[in-house]
Amino acid sequence: MSRIPLILIGGFLGAGKTTFLRALMQSLHERKVGVSVVVNDFENAEIDAGRLRVLDAEVRSINGSCVCCGSLNEFMQTLGKIEVPRGGVLLIEVNGASDLITLIAAITARQECRRFTSPIQVTMIDAIRWQNRSDQNELEREQVQTSTHWTLTHDQGVTQSRRESIRAQVKEISPRGLETDLGKFAEFIRLNCSTTRFSEESSGRNSIYDPVSRVPASHHHHHDGERAFTSMRVNLPFLVNRNDLERTLQALPDSVVRVKGLCRFADLPQVAFSFQHVRPKAETWFLPMFKVLGIDPSGVVIGVGLPVEQITELFETLPQVEIASIRTLNSEHS
Repeated sequence: MSRIPLILIGGFLGAGKTTFLRALMQSLHERKVGVSVVVNDFENAEIDAGRLRVLDAEVRSINGSCVCCGSLNEFMQTLGKIEVPRGGVLLIEVNGASDLITLIAAITARQECRRFTSPIQVTMIDAIRWQNRSDQNELEREQVQTSTHWTLTHDQGVTQSRRESIRAQVKEISPRGLETDLGKFAEFIRLNCSTTRFSEESSGRNSIYDPVSRVPASHHHHHDGERAFTSMRVNLPFLVNRNDLERTLQALPDSVVRVKGLCRFADLPQVAFSFQHVRPKAETWFLPMFKVLGIDPSGVVIGVGLPVEQITELFETLPQVEIASIRTLNSEHS
């Protein structure tokens, strides 16, 4: 029987995983390769899943902690049941704080995953923030360690010397990992989908890649103790002014690593936006999503040692648009 390629899309929080995944889905569609998708996030994974439900692909979301630990059983049940198009591929975007070493070891050992190849891992490496993450540098390096492929993201304006320095560091961490781009990686997947086969007598691992042989004997798990990543959900007003939201995001404490969410602006109320806010440089960007009213304006704040009361207060004091403006909006769409 055919064995289904399983692709892990990894990388630190805010490195560009969802953007890459969405473009990869489109590129595979153009190559007539069917896809199914699993997305994992701390809370409200539907924020990303909603952006990916295009091209009639099946997209499953897993809320909660990282799939390498707290959500592992739910993740494995999903892998055991999810339907993948014949001759297609399963794409998995993992939580940006995931311990990929632990996750890959589980995938290669669990019965639910026998219909898949050993994981092929493409890692997003943020050229601006690579190894500028203080206490999280070790986790960022470990996420690269098991990569079969990797690509630089957020590299606009980054100097050539900086790029070469990153390439040298990645080569040392993952000597067998290959630098790639969207087109090359999509073609690599297409070829795997057309040639990968599985025999009942096989050992259960595909010859393309044996991640377990590259996993160190011991490693530090980053989800316990003072360095553990936590998350919290915050509510946003029905309509906000963009400048007010940006000021609130900029005012968040240094313990925040990333914020992602959905909102609607007062000057363009018919369009929903997803937003991202990434530290340490506290950059914020917005992406229009769809013309509907039925969204729940909210955000997910991720960090280490989050001061919940302080963050809650900041979002609770986010100015709301006058109620008259909301009534006008409702009357226009009634």
